[in-house]
Amino acid sequence: MSVAGVITVALCCLRVAHAYLTISLNGTWTVSNQNIGLSVPGQVPGSVHTALMANDAIADPLYRDNDVKLTWIGNVNWTYSRDFEVNNSVLKSQAIQLVAEGLDTIATVYINGIMVGKSDNMFVKYTFDVKSALKPLNNSIVVSFQSAVDYAAKQAAQSQYPIPPVCPSAVQNGQCHVNFIRKEQCSFSWDWGPSFPTQGIWKSIYLTAFDSSIIEEVTVDHFEGSDGWTLEVRVFFNLATNTSGIGGMVELQILEVNGSEPGNMVLSSSQAVMLSSFSRTLSLNITLPKDYPIKRWWPNGYGNQSLYDVIVTYTSTVTGEVTTKVRRIGFRTVELVQTNVSRDPLQGLTFYFRINGLPVFLKGTNWIPADSFQERITKDRLRILLQSAADAHINSMRVWGGGVYESEDFYDLTDELGIMIWQDLMFSDALYPSNPDFLNSVTQEIQYQTRRLMHRPSILLWSGNNENEGILTQRRSAPNYELYYDDYIKLYIDTVMTVLQQENPRRQFVPSSPSDGAETVKEGYVAQNPYSDLYGDVHFYDYNMDQWKPDGFPIPRMTTEFGLQSWCNFDTLLDVFEEEDLSYYSDQAVHREHHQGGLAQMANETFRHLNTPQDDNPVQLFKSLIYMTQISQAMSIKTQSEHYRRHQSELLSDGRGLTMGALYWQLNDIWQAPTWASIDYSGRWKMLHYYALRFFNPLMVSPVLNGSTLDIYVVMDEIPSREVRDPVTGNLRFEPSHTYEDGGQAGEDPEDLLRLQRRLRQSGVVMMKIYSWSSFTPLFTWRIEYSLNTTADSVFQGDVSTLLSQAGCHNGTECFLYVHLDDVDYGLNNWLSFAELKDSSLQKAEVTITEVTQISGHTFSIALSTTAIAPFVWLETGQVMGRFSDNGFLLLQPATSVLFYAWQDVTVDMLRNSLSVRALLG
Repeated sequence: MSVAGVITVALCCLRVAHAYLTISLNGTWTVSNQNIGLSVPGQVPGSVHTALMANDAIADPLYRDNDVKLTWIGNVNWTYSRDFEVNNSVLKSQAIQLVAEGLDTIATVYINGIMVGKSDNMFVKYTFDVKSALKPLNNSIVVSFQSAVDYAAKQAAQSQYPIPPVCPSAVQNGQCHVNFIRKEQCSFSWDWGPSFPTQGIWKSIYLTAFDSSIIEEVTVDHFEGSDGWTLEVRVFFNLATNTSGIGGMVELQILEVNGSEPGNMVLSSSQAVMLSSFSRTLSLNITLPKDYPIKRWWPNGYGNQSLYDVIVTYTSTVTGEVTTKVRRIGFRTVELVQTNVSRDPLQGLTFYFRINGLPVFLKGTNWIPADSFQERITKDRLRILLQSAADAHINSMRVWGGGVYESEDFYDLTDELGIMIWQDLMFSDALYPSNPDFLNSVTQEIQYQTRRLMHRPSILLWSGNNENEGILTQRRSAPNYELYYDDYIKLYIDTVMTVLQQENPRRQFVPSSPSDGAETVKEGYVAQNPYSDLYGDVHFYDYNMDQWKPDGFPIPRMTTEFGLQSWCNFDTLLDVFEEEDLSYYSDQAVHREHHQGGLAQMANETFRHLNTPQDDNPVQLFKSLIYMTQISQAMSIKTQSEHYRRHQSELLSDGRGLTMGALYWQLNDIWQAPTWASIDYSGRWKMLHYYALRFFNPLMVSPVLNGSTLDIYVVMDEIPSREVRDPVTGNLRFEPSHTYEDGGQAGEDPEDLLRLQRRLRQSGVVMMKIYSWSSFTPLFTWRIEYSLNTTADSVFQGDVSTLLSQAGCHNGTECFLYVHLDDVDYGLNNWLSFAELKDSSLQKAEVTITEVTQISGHTFSIALSTTAIAPFVWLETGQVMGRFSDNGFLLLQPATSVLFYAWQDVTVDMLRNSLSVRALLG
């Protein structure tokens, strides 16, 4: 394609018959079921459940146990219908198509009583030719849905052999055979969510009318070569007829994104194209001018998220019809590095990502659908969740394979915020059929979703499924294993991988998560042990071990799931619980816990470390138990996350180590319940999310007890680093590539946990202090100078007994360790107790809110005082929504202050009246 200039086409010379247009069918439809005599207006996009709720035909589906009481909705068939008008000029168009961007799920579409198309996949955009079915002016459209539950059961009954799992655990109150339908898998229930097998038109639906040819889709990929950046653009066309010789002009522009203002033009060029029924695609390779300073897209914490708009406009020379597609891209390189960790091949392979040539530790979490009803997820709601992730230094997120391919709003935000997406394809925790109809539907799904999303700079890689390789491995000795293995290969390798290689060959694909990466491929795509620490990624859960101690955690290459449950915030439960429900083992609390044995597991882990609270008021007791389960969760995930970060540059003698990612399970919630989330359904942060602010901070000090030895690590993993091999052993490690200093100064804002990094080189000072629980004054202080040789390095080791003796602490139950970076404590700190807190000599602390002041706009300062050292100081704001600069913290001095960032308009008086504070003993 020429980049020398723009070829201008004079529109006066074109025969303009009828302009390309779209007619939206979104809005109000009639949602009905004739068998039960129920008919209500319903919004499109939408679902049956929200239509019924909006018309008071049902109560809130999330209230108490309504998920079970409303099971009937998913078990019957529903119909969407409406009338619409099409004028004569539109009817004269050569082509009129109905485009349904999302039908959920098994549907037959009729226009004026004529069947025009069918749907069997929630994740496919369907286009139906409807010209012959339309008539002048008044028309009707009916979309008849079949119950997803009924369809899945019938498909399973037709299978020649059972394909597990048949049904979910009884505690989930869910539906069966979800693996037989291409639908959001968790809509049939999960161990953190309810069963709402939705039906409806869940995305936009509209008519398109045109006379010659229009753009249907544009895909953009890019690579960096010796000549600079090259764009690979494919333009897919929709032709009104199957005739040949349809000509047109394609204009391509690349503009730098500059907020709402027009950006700088990078390139503008044009090319003539001739289309036919045999040639509907234009492929363009465009090398950008070497002298243009392309700005790279960086992950959160590493640099700016520079974006560019690729604008493709097509003008038909036959009719003058004009269509335009815009794809927003970011220039970055991504490499998944899988090489020998040492000269001993039995020690395995690395598994980490280079972004723009730099090794990046994935500090991340996992995303599930933010609501059972997708139409309720607004961009503002997504922004709160994803901005909250970015604020906690999260640079990566796994879109889990049991939900949906997320919305354009979602990926717009992850592109803007620098959150790299590990994108699962929508298969999870099951084996799947491989009959021709199923595979054909999957082929359409993967092709459509890949073309829709492949330009996104935030998408890191494609992953074939969630945990299905491991599930298959566990059935090696079970009946039908060979059939299941054959199904697996047909689905994920012969179908999914083949489509991805055709559509998006430059983006990495792993068949499953967890898997052994390249080793899984070598072993025929199903490894003997997909959870090996020496390859790929692992998922790790153990609800019996002490998760405040790192001894039992794996030391893998990357952990893409690990977690522990806690209750959601008390105020969040008030939306769906009655007062009699507000106790730990109430009927509704038990109903809400979909993880088998979860309530007991939470209690056992919590009271391993903390004393059981006592209170005659059952509601206050429940509040205390919620608070304590959140302490347990936060401390457990803190311990495990720090463990993985400490091991990023260390290779153990058995080959374990070089851990380059920690993605905890999970970021968000789908309802109000005890789950693994760090942010609950309302958007309120749980204690875990405040802890992520610290354990994912770019610069971290991490003390750990290894038996009788205290080890203190400093981790600095967002400085430029490089891979270095030891010339003797051949072992790999990560070293800082140069001294880091940007000359900035420490600020006064306690929210700014990065300020110390601005001042520090890769060398600095750790202040180590031992306190008695009974005094604000440390018993002893050590000043430790350090220089990092790797991105995570031990800077101090000492015998605990010797240190306690030196500090004058007679017993570990009386004292605790506190460490911070730099001579002055600017907030980069950490602490650990030498004994279980329930056995320690904690003092009763009276923590008080002394002053609330408005700093500016939605930012407030909260002043606190305490009569004693107070661990796990926890602030809440009732129904006022927002978040604090810090929470769940150790209050080490008589007075301090934190900031509150309100997400709504609020006065000082409103905030003061809503505030409450507590500590572990107080």
